[in-house]
Amino acid sequence: MADKQDEGSSDGGHSGIPPPTDQQKELANQAFQEFEKGQYSQCVNSMSRLASQRQMDLKVQHNKAVAVFYQSNQCAVDEFRNTLHNVCQMAKSNDDPVDGIEDVDNAVMYYNQAVLNYHTRQYHTALQVLSKGFQYIEPPDELLAQNVLLLWVELHLCVCQPEQGMGVLAYLEKSLSNGKGQGTPERGEQSKEGSDSNETLRAKISLYKTRCLAMMKSMKSCKREIKTLVNTPGLTGTAVQYLRAYFEYLRGNFRKAQKMLATAPGASGPVPVPGGESLAVMHHNNLGCIHMHLRKHHTAALFFRRAMQENDKAVKEVKATPKGKPMQTMGISKNCELLYNMGVQLLHCGKPSPAFECLIQAVQMYQVNPRLWLRLAECCIMANRENNDDDSKLEKRQQVIQGSVGSGYHRKLILGPGVGQDKTSTNAPSMPALSLEFAAMCLRNALLLLPDDPLGAETTVTDDSDGSKPTPEPVLLPAPPSSPMRAHEVANLRCSILAASSYVALCLNDHQVALQHAENLLRQPRLSGAQRYIGSMYMAEALVELDRIADAIGHLNPDSLTQADISTVPPEAKSDPGALCPWIPRELPKAKAMMQHNLAVAHAIRGEFDKANKYLGEGSKNNGTPLPAQMYYLKLYLDLMEGRRQMAQMIIKDHFGHVTPNRFQP
Repeated sequence: MADKQDEGSSDGGHSGIPPPTDQQKELANQAFQEFEKGQYSQCVNSMSRLASQRQMDLKVQHNKAVAVFYQSNQCAVDEFRNTLHNVCQMAKSNDDPVDGIEDVDNAVMYYNQAVLNYHTRQYHTALQVLSKGFQYIEPPDELLAQNVLLLWVELHLCVCQPEQGMGVLAYLEKSLSNGKGQGTPERGEQSKEGSDSNETLRAKISLYKTRCLAMMKSMKSCKREIKTLVNTPGLTGTAVQYLRAYFEYLRGNFRKAQKMLATAPGASGPVPVPGGESLAVMHHNNLGCIHMHLRKHHTAALFFRRAMQENDKAVKEVKATPKGKPMQTMGISKNCELLYNMGVQLLHCGKPSPAFECLIQAVQMYQVNPRLWLRLAECCIMANRENNDDDSKLEKRQQVIQGSVGSGYHRKLILGPGVGQDKTSTNAPSMPALSLEFAAMCLRNALLLLPDDPLGAETTVTDDSDGSKPTPEPVLLPAPPSSPMRAHEVANLRCSILAASSYVALCLNDHQVALQHAENLLRQPRLSGAQRYIGSMYMAEALVELDRIADAIGHLNPDSLTQADISTVPPEAKSDPGALCPWIPRELPKAKAMMQHNLAVAHAIRGEFDKANKYLGEGSKNNGTPLPAQMYYLKLYLDLMEGRRQMAQMIIKDHFGHVTPNRFQP
């Protein structure tokens, strides 16, 4: 931020404090001139002499603290924070009306306190200070008022509240159009300075407005504002170029965004941004996000790694003094944001363990992000089962028959324990680990962070009886470091969390909970075809485990499946953008095969072996080779139960000859 201090001389301003003498005014004016010239040591000496004479004057105490802070090269942050806090506390006790917030002389104190919190990344605290200090007053200085409002917008963007930021910008634009801050027309030079100042302010407003609209994902308005930005004087090309690339990224034009970033500053090396941030970190991070959506996950991970290296380099280059680091560089590290991005990318690369390590560190900063808790649960799920093709791998099929004992007619084969082995662990669920118990806890956290499920209020869902256009969706839920989630994004996320919760509960043998999650999932109005498919499968499995076979069979109808029933496209998508992760089953025959196998199991449990054998045969044809291990288990069971011993022997000889003799004796 720009310069934030008001070094004007003290002239009392509080009841009970005598007005300053001419000598004190002269001393204050001298201190102000020394501060303006950068002679901070002399300024501190002058302010110390003045403070000794006016110990109860808050402006003097405040200005002395500012001078001491600048003398330390803005490194004594803790000392400055404590002094500001004490001065603000004195202001509250000295002034009666509403804790002293009506005293305009305290405006600079509150502003400096907010700026300090901003640079130390305490954004919510800074917002509280600004709201408290400027809710009932107008700052006495026009430049201070503009800085306050711009800081307010910046803070709203930092906490992902772009709509509130747009409200502040509207007020600032209205003040500018009403003629405030137009400069004094008496002299041409002053008028020119006022005009330049207004142009600079308009450029900043346009820049902030574009950032707010981009965060709100208001594409049409953002496009118009970007056209205005390009022709706005007083803006650096770097900011505009990165915003244009971000706009194309939000529209899904990833190749175009990549080309824009390729020519943007920061591509060839580390370029510092005013305020201490590293442009190289931003550049590599943005390229990583683009490559992730281009499904080049390993390339994206490489860019994120480079961004983390540039971040470490930028942090090391900050020169620390015995009193600490400069205030502007205290928020330079973007480590948590980069860990979040890297963790998500490693998850897409099929590396759940390193992804978990990244995300578990990021969750310490972003506990309120339900997406992050879901990603942690997905790491645990992937570590226990990578995908649905696992059971068709050779090592899984070889476990169907583990060996044999005896010889000749007394030879016995030993069947494996099956694929549904107990996956519970001995670790406490609250201990971070790649376990399904920890996944269940993460999914509970994610559900608790979502708004209340609106399924019970049917009237609010169809409140569009007049046929008018629906109102724009409000931003519902913050998800830092990502943009806030809108209504349809929250609904889609809820479906993903419920699907994962049902699966994890099944794996942990908590069948009643799995049934509840599956029922809730199938009631959601924004289900994709794939989510409805797995919801029906999970519900049927839970019902089978609860000995409600007839109900389970009712949820398994492979003949009615279509390609749309296994599509991963969200309901609001006009076309299939392609999944970021491979979804299995992708083909309709394999989806039918899985459902037919589950239907065969349900009939086998009821003793309806003919139906079970029929559905298993159809499922085997639809699945193709290699068959998953479950089908071999069920086929051997059905053949033995129906007395087809020779058929079972043929299956064993054809597929498991490595554990049987060349001549199998019945």
